[in-house]
Amino acid sequence: MTLVKPLVIISLLVLLLSCGIDEYYYLPQLSEGRVTRSLSSDAVIEIPSISSEYYYATGFILFYRIYISNFPTDTIDSIGQISTQLLSDYNAFVPFIDPVNTSSIPGLTTFSNRGYYELELEGVNIRNVLSRSGGTVHIHFPLSSGDRPIITFNNNEYPLIRSNGRGSFNPVPEDRYFFSSPDLNSSSNANSITNADVSNTGAATEYAYVSMYIVMVGQNPRNFSRLYSKPTHINIFRLPNIN
Repeated sequence: MTLVKPLVIISLLVLLLSCGIDEYYYLPQLSEGRVTRSLSSDAVIEIPSISSEYYYATGFILFYRIYISNFPTDTIDSIGQISTQLLSDYNAFVPFIDPVNTSSIPGLTTFSNRGYYELELEGVNIRNVLSRSGGTVHIHFPLSSGDRPIITFNNNEYPLIRSNGRGSFNPVPEDRYFFSSPDLNSSSNANSITNADVSNTGAATEYAYVSMYIVMVGQNPRNFSRLYSKPTHINIFRLPNIN
């Protein structure tokens, strides 16, 4: 019987130590200073390599939404004139963008609730490109009609592809390139079945813009849920005409 008390004490100590405060997993925000914008056509992002401290991070992803407009501009100074919905979405993300506001961290539905989807690349998984190793990313939206918007990374070019919500909607045009076109700009196509990634608040059909954000993404080691860092706004790009 002399071994009972020591064993009980050890068991209690193990239980107490294991019932401490759970570790808080978070991912650092990409600094605003790492994004350089050039009008509505270009952005260069200097992505750092991810520290081993954040072993649960997998890389970076980009969220986007397209906005149809009748307002021509080459800058992002007139967000409200481009689209009232764009202004509303941008303002909704401000607390998440603000690095000082540590209470606003994106959840699984933060972007999807505003109609934002993950950007894709033609022929390659974007997560394999924007990986933990970091690098310089150049996003280019050409001014010339018919030239496809691209990402350049490590001297490799990848055409940008719109999402289909993992099969939840069927975007038109079917090639899913980022072009301003009658199918993309049609208000009748801006619905949850067809172009769920497009906002069209009226009859304007002449111009199209896309707003993009970058976040670090990972997986919570404790419950395997998805983790996002606070987002950083990249730019508002003007889509080239399809022809």
